[in-house]
Amino acid sequence: MIEKYKQYVEQFNQSDSRIVYKWEHSLRVMEKMQALSKVLKQNQQDYELATIIGLFHDYGRFYQVETFNTYQDQVFDHGDYGAEQLIHKHELQNFISEKVDEQVIYDAIKNHNKFQIDSKIKDKSLLFLKMVRDADKLDILEGIAKEYIVLEEDDSDITPEVKDIFFQNQELLSSLRKTKNDRIVSFLCLIYDLNYQWSYKYLDNHNILNQIFERLVHKEMFKPYFEELHNFINKEKEE
Repeated sequence: MIEKYKQYVEQFNQSDSRIVYKWEHSLRVMEKMQALSKVLKQNQQDYELATIIGLFHDYGRFYQVETFNTYQDQVFDHGDYGAEQLIHKHELQNFISEKVDEQVIYDAIKNHNKFQIDSKIKDKSLLFLKMVRDADKLDILEGIAKEYIVLEEDDSDITPEVKDIFFQNQELLSSLRKTKNDRIVSFLCLIYDLNYQWSYKYLDNHNILNQIFERLVHKEMFKPYFEELHNFINKEKEE
């Protein structure tokens, strides 16, 4: 399955670092899904389902980047496209032959990139959707810590509305970002949307927050934000 998917990805422009990054990101999200599946003590069938969802969650990204030259889902929603192509257009059959729970895969991939979870998503679909949202966000944050993703900052103030939302421990709509520093805060807000105690422990065990802080130039500006996050993570990982 992985080898067939790799061959598919290699059809896209390999000189575009965004294509290469998304392939590597897909493998890492798959591995995080496998680790979370083990923690949740899922059976073999569900472990394999978690593997598939993790690997293919960004299926629509490659087409999005090559066709529209952007990651912006306001321009082209990669979650919607990926789910549609894999399940309704039956492209998943190009990579796997066994029977799988297509509805769960469809729901998880379609909704993994949405700002909030759709209240209509229930039961098994909701479980795997929460799993892939956590695995995806964790890898984004770890990517910042390891500089796969570079944070751009400047001397601008953080927008008051952005600051208020952050200290209310809420996720931030990208449309509210006005400055480069607002964008950094929006990445930090991803932590507020994690679903599993394992995810908070992962952040802590891999020292991700401290590594991100060390990357920043304007540490004094961001110090209260990181203190808030450390307190939040410590509380969540113990519950």
